[in-house]
Amino acid sequence: MRAAFRRRLADLWLGTDPAQRLRLRQTSLALALMAFCAPVLHYCVHVAHGERGVVLWTWTVVSVGGMLLIYACIRSGWSCRWRDPSLTALQIAFAIASGAFGYALAGPMRGAVFPVLTLILMFGMFQLRPRAAYALSLFALLLFGTVMAVMATRQPASFPPEVEIGHFLMLACMLPAVAVLTARMSHIRQRLSQQREELARALAQLQVIATRDELTGLPNRRQMQGLVDQELLRSQRHRHDFCIAVLDLDHFKHVNDTHGHAAGDAVLQQFARAGQAALRATDVLARWGGEEFLVLLPDTAMPLALGALERLREQTEALSIDIGGSTVSITVSIGLTQYRRGETLAQTLDRADQLLYEAKSQGRNRTCTDAAPAAAVRMA
Repeated sequence: MRAAFRRRLADLWLGTDPAQRLRLRQTSLALALMAFCAPVLHYCVHVAHGERGVVLWTWTVVSVGGMLLIYACIRSGWSCRWRDPSLTALQIAFAIASGAFGYALAGPMRGAVFPVLTLILMFGMFQLRPRAAYALSLFALLLFGTVMAVMATRQPASFPPEVEIGHFLMLACMLPAVAVLTARMSHIRQRLSQQREELARALAQLQVIATRDELTGLPNRRQMQGLVDQELLRSQRHRHDFCIAVLDLDHFKHVNDTHGHAAGDAVLQQFARAGQAALRATDVLARWGGEEFLVLLPDTAMPLALGALERLREQTEALSIDIGGSTVSITVSIGLTQYRRGETLAQTLDRADQLLYEAKSQGRNRTCTDAAPAAAVRMA
């Protein structure tokens, strides 16, 4: 019950979009830091002066209210129209300005502002680009330098010039160092991002290599085996029909011997394109090995499957492939069968193989099925 309540509160404060939640977590941390610094500054002023004036309360309202306004801009989605939806540079610039004026109010305890300033700049290490980091460091140095000069001139007793010069020199060393570290982190972040993209492309390429035949672009034997196994499980679960056909290009060895292996490769590629065009989008044509192919016809009974394979056979017979000025024609023999309840996939494939051999023995360029006893089809 408590966990569910906490989740609802988190969703209310951070939203449900993962990217937005990350931005709002970072902004909430910055808001919490500002809310913590406000009472600390009040304590510093109390120790130094013993009273809290209107200026301090104005600083408190503006500082905490400004961070709340930035949170509201991000939570509402308004900030998504900008290049950086986290408004990182704006948050840091606002916090720097708040810290500079807090430095002027803190009096003798103003040195406590410097660690906070370091924390503010560290917020940008994982978001800012190098140029923005350098610009914000320069902005902080100039703003703090101006505040130090003004306070040393107006209140030299509380802000001795020699002390302020020392503080300024300390900032002049610290801020550029933080900017360089931020730029370095940005460079590392960009390089890691590039490496992730390269790794994703390499994995995608390996996936293609592992599942696709390099020559024809068709699914390879491994991929087809997985698809057929899935279709078998679907058929057993939902009791629908599916058909499998084994195809073999007729006299393919003669093409290789007469025209060379490059011509054989061209024939395989042309057949793959024609076969895919002849089949439905749901049917799968795969290279099973050499000049042998396998067709999976999901959720398909024999009459419809026979029509699809005959269309493929006819389009193959109509192919005219130009090989170095010579025209090569090919035909295909097909063994087509329908999965039978209770049998293994190996039994179905073996029956399709037997029907293929039968088609070849009957003269090739035909589709042989077991829909009727020793049925062979060859349409003119």
